[in-house]
Amino acid sequence: MAAPVLTRFSREEFLRERWDYQPGEHVFVCQPSQGGKTHWLFQLAAATEFPKPPVALVMKAVDPTPAAWTERLGWKETKHWPPPSRMPWQSKPPGYTLWPPHVLTMAPDALEQTAAIQEREFRKVFLDARRGGQAIIGDEVYGLIAELNLRSQIIEAVSRGSSAKSPLWYATQRPSGTQGISMPGHLFNCPTHLFLGFDPVEGNRKRFSEIGGINTAMVMDEVSRLQVIPTPTPHGMKPVSELLYINKNGPRGGYLCIVATT
Repeated sequence: MAAPVLTRFSREEFLRERWDYQPGEHVFVCQPSQGGKTHWLFQLAAATEFPKPPVALVMKAVDPTPAAWTERLGWKETKHWPPPSRMPWQSKPPGYTLWPPHVLTMAPDALEQTAAIQEREFRKVFLDARRGGQAIIGDEVYGLIAELNLRSQIIEAVSRGSSAKSPLWYATQRPSGTQGISMPGHLFNCPTHLFLGFDPVEGNRKRFSEIGGINTAMVMDEVSRLQVIPTPTPHGMKPVSELLYINKNGPRGGYLCIVATT
């Protein structure tokens, strides 16, 4: 029997008419590097109403995508968490971008110092999320786990945060992780909304078998057939992949569609 043909939506139509998000639901984006994961997470956030301002965690010293989206959405960039108190005449921002400072020196331990600063600030966000209502957007979840030792915080967020309406929105470029550090299975089984880009590596696609409640054989097949199209972006031409969207709230355990590159 031939596989069913999935409906394809433009990104504009998907965000305007198909994106149905409920507070507390986790969101997972997975596709190779430079494919537009960060851009898509912020696009989704722009189309979503949150109970309280979400916070995006940024690890890179320089990253034009979160910088541009922070300005576009009117979010407040902060180096530390919690953010500084507002003056009485200042309105509450719709979101925050937590961008800890980097130690940009030639010191031998500069990278370790930067990682320690990021780990400290990000840990405070996860601690705050336990109070409820705090959505966290973690662009590269593998970096949070492997470089900043936040594995237990990540697992706690995806396994318990939904009931507290403190979801984790996260992205990664390698679902299989590396030989030394693997991606926890919770990251595939717990999210309600998943967006998977084309991945030519069979070992990576096999990790999608851990997505519970759906036809995983169909998912792995569809991911292998997604199109990657050179697409103009504010930062030049990028190889942007179509996205296989999985909504586990749909009938019979979930439904699937394809979100186009534009």
